[in-house]
Amino acid sequence: MNSTGVRAPIHGLRRRARGLALVEFALSVPVLLLLLFGTTEFTHFIIQYSILNDAVRDSARYVAAQALAGQSGVIVLSGTLITAGQNLVVYGNVAGTGPTLLPALATSQVTISADTVNSNISVNAVYPYQALFAGSVPTFGFGSNIATAFNLSIATTMKAL
Repeated sequence: MNSTGVRAPIHGLRRRARGLALVEFALSVPVLLLLLFGTTEFTHFIIQYSILNDAVRDSARYVAAQALAGQSGVIVLSGTLITAGQNLVVYGNVAGTGPTLLPALATSQVTISADTVNSNISVNAVYPYQALFAGSVPTFGFGSNIATAFNLSIATTMKAL
């Protein structure tokens, strides 16, 4: 009882508060899951981008160091050197042995070219990004799913040494 002699309906307030907490939880879970999935997918993307970027840079450095023919200063890209550069991007070694650095990465997705006028070597890789969540991030009813299928294209140019 309170000072006016009327009993406060405490039991009814607790029941309504429990129902309100359940509604708040039901509304916040989709947003929190979307943030969790989005953060996980973005982290996966950054890791794959970093691996591919490092591999392309290493390949450009390797090919640039091997491309000059003797003391002539003329760039010569032999088939063996191009294959070694492609293997370095895909496998992480010039022999082309072991597992690929990224799933579904192939040597056919790596191009190596030379600019003989400026003595530059260019290595370009186009990789089809593979998302963790089957090609799309769910939005839990807040619009259509967010597509994650796209190509990562990374190019590096270095001066032949």
